[in-house]
Amino acid sequence: MNNEQKGQLYHSLLLQHDRLDGQIADIKSESAGMELNETQKSKLDLLEQQKSELVRKAISLMNS
Repeated sequence: MNNEQKGQLYHSLLLQHDRLDGQIADIKSESAGMELNETQKSKLDLLEQQKSELVRKAISLMNS
């Protein structure tokens, strides 16, 4: 994979990460300062796991 392809993939990973951040913010704003329900907590956990995976992929990409 050349540097241009790596750059495009890295950009794609960042966009996905930003999208997940937006989804997390939406869920947190739904609670409006109240405690999150179990469904919201589960969704947040899943989204955070997905973000971690994207970060892992980005780090791996930059180290290759």
